Amino acid sequence: MRGFPPPVDKRIRFGDGSFMRWPQTRWSYNHIEELVPTKSVWRGSGSASELPDAPMSFSGLSISTADGTLTWDEALAATHTDALLVLHRGHVVFEDYFGESGPHLRHITMSCNKSVVGVIAECLIDDGVIDPDAAVATIVPELESSAWADATVRNLLDMRVGLAYDEDYTDPSSDVWRFLQCTGMIPARPGNESISIAEVLPTFAKRGEHGQAFSYEEPNIFVLGWLVRRAAQQSLATLVSDRIWQHIGAEHDQIYMLDPSGAETTSAMTLRDFARWGAFVLHRGKVGEQQVLPAHIFDNIFSGGDQVAFAAAGYETLPDWSYTSQWWIRHVDGRVCPQARGAYGQFLYIDPAHDLVIARFGSARQAPGGLLDPIVLPTFDAITELVASERSSP
Repeated sequence: MRGFPPPVDKRIRFGDGSFMRWPQTRWSYNHIEELVPTKSVWRGSGSASELPDAPMSFSGLSISTADGTLTWDEALAATHTDALLVLHRGHVVFEDYFGESGPHLRHITMSCNKSVVGVIAECLIDDGVIDPDAAVATIVPELESSAWADATVRNLLDMRVGLAYDEDYTDPSSDVWRFLQCTGMIPARPGNESISIAEVLPTFAKRGEHGQAFSYEEPNIFVLGWLVRRAAQQSLATLVSDRIWQHIGAEHDQIYMLDPSGAETTSAMTLRDFARWGAFVLHRGKVGEQQVLPAHIFDNIFSGGDQVAFAAAGYETLPDWSYTSQWWIRHVDGRVCPQARGAYGQFLYIDPAHDLVIARFGSARQAPGGLLDPIVLPTFDAITELVASERSSP
């Protein structure tokens, strides 16, 4: 996309699918608002909060993986890192951008947005606007004949819905790719351009029982998004702006991609605002001396979910993890570390015990985060060990 205009064979467009081809994704994930309609999440009129620098050297880190040891630079390159920021005790100890990224560019977050919607849902539960034990269809009657008819809001939040759905990102014919077309996140097939999420969700059938094993399925977050909009009678962009984005000292508006009906799907934000959002969660909704959201709404997140239910899903790269309130929860060495995870390498990792937030954007060749875990998680562990040793030093 360089030149005025760029050569025809170098142009990246949404409609022809070129924006989803690697390595074009290294550009498109940083420029999504130039490719599709978006909706802004207002940052408010206040000043951006400071992120003071306290740089540390990471170049000497060794990343131990099952297949051998990588240097810091090798680990970042092997996982196609676009940007990385490490926030320790409120200070930026590392920040760098690679490829087509930059501090002023909003990068697509993919499914990390689920965790934002999870917090919004917990806010509405705390307000008494949503009953967590209510059946989903009592709030969204359009789903009364679907898989979610008798699923509770809590089943939905914890991804424990019995749903007939195939989410295999490596198979172009799987349900996930057909579903993503109606979300506006990939080009629709000719003749289906106007089909929205709300038209497709009622067609999904139930399989198994709700509330049993954890099963991560993409449609659940879109049902949750529909539910919070319906319950609050506000758009998701407004809810996120009013409850979160106007309070965290964001430098830039966040943006949402839209489905054909104008409903928000996934988001894009700058790396520094991604880290500010992580710090907001780390401090349980508190910014400075101001308690923006009630601290107790984060209890589910910081308590962790049902590890037995999670284990039944068989995630080989995530032993001893759990899932709750649309957050992945890592249980490690007695610590509970929430993580937001998105396809192609988007991660927001929070370690309260070490006052640590790691914000990462990526553009991996393939979607499943599990393919990156063997390198990304040891990288996070090496970062944690380094900042922990720095904390304990005189």
